[in-house]
Amino acid sequence: MCSTGVGIAAMAPNVCRLLREIVGADAAAIFWLDAAGLPTGFFHEDSNAAARDLFANAFEELFTGERELNVATLVRRTQADAGHLLAPPADYWRSNTFNLLVRASGHHHALDLRIDHDGRPRAIVLLFRVRRQPFTADDLALLRLSADILRRAFAPAPDAERWSATGPPAHLVVDRSGQTLLFAADPAARLLREGNPVAQGIPAEGPLLRPPAFAAALCHRLGADPRPQVVLPSPRGRVVATAEELAAPAGGSVVLLALLAESPQRLGIVEHILAQDVSPRQKTILLAAASGASRTEAALHTGTSPEAMKKHLVAIFAATGARSWIDLRRMFGEK
Repeated sequence: MCSTGVGIAAMAPNVCRLLREIVGADAAAIFWLDAAGLPTGFFHEDSNAAARDLFANAFEELFTGERELNVATLVRRTQADAGHLLAPPADYWRSNTFNLLVRASGHHHALDLRIDHDGRPRAIVLLFRVRRQPFTADDLALLRLSADILRRAFAPAPDAERWSATGPPAHLVVDRSGQTLLFAADPAARLLREGNPVAQGIPAEGPLLRPPAFAAALCHRLGADPRPQVVLPSPRGRVVATAEELAAPAGGSVVLLALLAESPQRLGIVEHILAQDVSPRQKTILLAAASGASRTEAALHTGTSPEAMKKHLVAIFAATGARSWIDLRRMFGEK
């Protein structure tokens, strides 16, 4: 998954599930960061709406004090990239982070990992446990094994820009300034909530009462671009928001915001392969076939001898119903 080049947000649900199962945790979360090291969005497997709302819309007010130990402060702890929450300082248990976010979501123990790429923090991974056995140094060592792999999520990859719409566009209508919400379709509000964007003013539940912050920025760009766009990373994909100025019935103009949810084709291929009842080595061979490699290239890439390749392909053909290498490429490759 990390080698697909689709970004950490799109594969966050898969990564959280795998890390939780590997290390042994009750829940996992991933936060992706901007160039200043501040969170711009997140995926949390098991947090309530109130906690998500506070984190997304009151972060600076509630969670940036001296005693706070969270995503924004972990990026500044350069002496180590992981384990700061393994035995947190006493202030942590009295912090807003613990009481309004961690404990409010039913968790107690936490384990952290920062992912750096190209000289700056790109993401924070957190694992959580309820009040039972706390995390140990062995758990931390196991989590840290994923760091080098997760860094690959931030490296460009061939064909990573192939995305497919997962449904029809959903719409918002705002005034020309982008400051007043005139209409919000339920699917549009749902798309925005599911993305968990930070500092956009989107409630985690209930109706959308005002435009997201990016609406004003898009409206400002309409003078130079008739259809400006912004891309919002989102768990399992992204949301592309496009603005277009329309004439209002009573005169003047309004702005239509079209929101299109997209998923990366490469990630869909990997998820399809991961779901097959074959061994990890055989899944790697399947991915090579889906990526367009020849049988010989796949053997070299996976370090598989010709004799072993024959045995693996027998198992793969039996599990998938394919009859040849070309069949595998057709069944699992990009359409």
